[in-house]
Amino acid sequence: MKKQKYLSHIEQINTVLSILEHRLDKVGWLRIATFLLGIVSIIAGFELKNNFYYMIGILLILGFIGLVKHYNKLKNQKQYETAKKEVVEGYVKRLGQEWLDFKEEGKDYITQDIPRTKDLDLLGKGSLFQYICVGHTPYGKEALAKALVEGAQHEQTSRRQEAIKELLNDEAFALHLQTLSQMIGKNEEGIEIQTMEAFVELAEGEDKKQSIVMKGLALVLPFIVLFSSVLIGIHRQTPITNLLGSLGILVQIGLGAFYYRKHHMVFEPIIKFSQNIKAYEAFLYAIENKEFKCDYLKDLQKSLRDQGGPKKALKGLKQLTEALKVRFNGLGYMIVASTLMWDFHCMDIYYMWHKQYGKSVRRWLKVMGEMEALLSLAVIGEVKEDYVFPQVEETKEPFVNFSQLKHPLIQEQTAVGNALELKNATCIITGSNMSGKTTFLRTIGVNLALAYAGAPVLATSFEAARMEVLTSMRIEDNVNEGISTFYAELLRIKQMITLAELKQPMLVLIDEIFKGTNSADRILGATETIHALEKPWITVMVSTHDFELCELENSSKRESYNYHFTEHYKDNEIQFDYQLQKGRCKTTNAKYLLRMVGIIK
Repeated sequence: MKKQKYLSHIEQINTVLSILEHRLDKVGWLRIATFLLGIVSIIAGFELKNNFYYMIGILLILGFIGLVKHYNKLKNQKQYETAKKEVVEGYVKRLGQEWLDFKEEGKDYITQDIPRTKDLDLLGKGSLFQYICVGHTPYGKEALAKALVEGAQHEQTSRRQEAIKELLNDEAFALHLQTLSQMIGKNEEGIEIQTMEAFVELAEGEDKKQSIVMKGLALVLPFIVLFSSVLIGIHRQTPITNLLGSLGILVQIGLGAFYYRKHHMVFEPIIKFSQNIKAYEAFLYAIENKEFKCDYLKDLQKSLRDQGGPKKALKGLKQLTEALKVRFNGLGYMIVASTLMWDFHCMDIYYMWHKQYGKSVRRWLKVMGEMEALLSLAVIGEVKEDYVFPQVEETKEPFVNFSQLKHPLIQEQTAVGNALELKNATCIITGSNMSGKTTFLRTIGVNLALAYAGAPVLATSFEAARMEVLTSMRIEDNVNEGISTFYAELLRIKQMITLAELKQPMLVLIDEIFKGTNSADRILGATETIHALEKPWITVMVSTHDFELCELENSSKRESYNYHFTEHYKDNEIQFDYQLQKGRCKTTNAKYLLRMVGIIK
């Protein structure tokens, strides 16, 4: 249903693009013809000494200028519609597997100190970040990564939920913002955090101003050069005026060379940041002028509007950048630098801009980043048919309670939903190979990450305490440090037990515990580990092939439950239903799988 909706939208955009392309061709040729006719008319007026042709030529040149502006307007519209099409096509790709080719993976935000980022596929290739990220600024990507890994604090979760609901209900505005963000990402060189941070740090630096002497020279020297040039032009020059003019040029060249490096250190971050300034301006302007309903979006808007808002500031910065572009024109720069004290006037303009707006730049960019993060977190609601906004409770008792919970990275039509209710308990999950144990643990973990970030989750109902989610799934050895897989897992488990001493609500997810050692040691180690984690503030979920751990249901110090996944055979083929069932598993399939791949006959 949603796929058809998005495909229909793409068709509409293609129609608009076709019209714009036709108009661009038409205006493009008309623009050339008008310019040539204007030149011909002016030449004819000159040759025939006829003012009528002059007038026609001037009118045609004015028409040419108007057509150039109209052409650029149509070109901008085409760029906008193209970006919008790419956004909608992104939704279609998320309905299949093409999203795995998305560029943004979030791998730069992976930290070894938080194992769940890799264990739950929150960041990296094939991750939740890659699936939902629609942000293109470093601040937007960083805000999304932080939301998925750290979640929001306390009431911030519900405030974010309200904001995301409002964005989902206002599809046109959300699409408009995503389109503007997509246009920010059009820069072929990309947008690096270093580029933005260099400008932000420059803007946050202390206020400065040029000395009175330098301000005076910036006025006097160009006047001397201009005055001597006028005298030369009207043939009234004298040796003294010629000398003064020459000295004026030489002094400006010397001052420009002396201060060039200092000026360049200021101008370079401005020019690099301003490569996307039109897109920043449009994005922030859209937020600043929208009428929001929920408090969270209103607060973001208020943060933008404080101290006059970014519109006037970005307009001023854009004008300064246009003036600085002359530095890329060797001959032009030599002329203005040696006659007009160009760099010094630009520095003076920047110092005034900095004093008025410098301290606000980071705040504006963070608002942009937070809005991009909200748009990304809303993606689940944009592409999934069945989702719900979870209830997250601030309680000391760790619990989860959900029904029809699915993994967001599995195609919705093939994903299988499961239900479970656990509260301050231990859950042992058994099952044969490939039956769904690991995926189930990840499904819980990744949906909790979405819930704590304020996003919708894939379930018909979902309640959970705010818990620290600790995982032990993708354990890696380290040859350089002499750490085996088994020892690496021991260190991970030790970290869990240490964190348990904080007595904060925790959910522990351990996949195939201690699989790197022999069965006797594994069962002993797993039993002791589970007992060590059986605290009133911890819920433990462990998947295993060791049926002996199922005996904890009868011998554990607290509530302990057995669940399992199983398989069945049809026409001598193995089949899985991926449905969580109560009790311990009673089947195995290793021999079948060995036979299936040809290892045994």
